[in-house]
Amino acid sequence: MRKVLILATAICLWASPSVVHAKKYPTIRCRNHYDIITMIADSKDMMYQVDYIMWRESRCNELTINRDDPNGGSLGLFLINKFWCKPNQYTKQGFLQDAGVLTKCKELYNPVVAAKAFMAIYDYADNRYGDGFGPWGGEPKWT
Repeated sequence: MRKVLILATAICLWASPSVVHAKKYPTIRCRNHYDIITMIADSKDMMYQVDYIMWRESRCNELTINRDDPNGGSLGLFLINKFWCKPNQYTKQGFLQDAGVLTKCKELYNPVVAAKAFMAIYDYADNRYGDGFGPWGGEPKWT
């Protein structure tokens, strides 16, 4: 009887479907900047969100410039607006200079500096407004 029970259990386990519905993640679009993405992201979800923003803003090209944006345009992988690195009514030097990220806006062409700038702006927006992705149009929906 015991052998029959073991055999029946084995057949049921073998024959029963064992589907695991895991969250499907997209592929990384900016593979050439994977190290930058992992430097910024603190979770797998954020990794894909950062990758999506990098791809949407610059198509993974660190030399991207959008001269049509206000305040002199936006630069680099994340198309960070020059507002963040120029003197204005809130800071004598610029937000990113005050944060110790850079000294001149053109440094945003360096992917590591752009990543540090992204995090400084992300942290500011997250602390002030509860949405770190706000300066990039809100949390990306990559799914």
